[in-house]
Amino acid sequence: MKAEVLGVALGVLTGGGALLPALAADAQNVAIQVTTVRAVERGPCDPQLEAMRPRLRRLAGYRGYQLVGDQQRVVAWRNTEAFDLGGGRSLILQPKRMDDASVMMQVRLLDKRRRLVDTNVRLANGGTMVFGLGKDARGGDGALLILLRAEGDR
Repeated sequence: MKAEVLGVALGVLTGGGALLPALAADAQNVAIQVTTVRAVERGPCDPQLEAMRPRLRRLAGYRGYQLVGDQQRVVAWRNTEAFDLGGGRSLILQPKRMDDASVMMQVRLLDKRRRLVDTNVRLANGGTMVFGLGKDARGGDGALLILLRAEGDR
């Protein structure tokens, strides 16, 4: 079955993030964290995701969550950075600017060369946005969730 995007943005996680530690950024840079999570109908929850489980369940509807990867980088404003998500998928990000208390960013989610998402987002500074890929033959039942966090100079 072909991958289906659950939504351009399933939602925004608010509050503290035990999984997502504070990242340092200065006026010329933005700290970006991309966390990938395998979500399944039934199964255990990775201890590192347990605090976020209720919010993830409300957003994605799954019961089990396993941490797949966690990448953190400091990126210069208006520079493009690629994050490998595995399985031929990548997330291409270009932080554009700060606008009030938001990070403006271009987001491209690719499956090999095919664009699944190509949009601009406004992410609360220090907040987390969730993107999701639905069921797919490579991953079996469940979904791949991508948690995107960005923090720029305030």
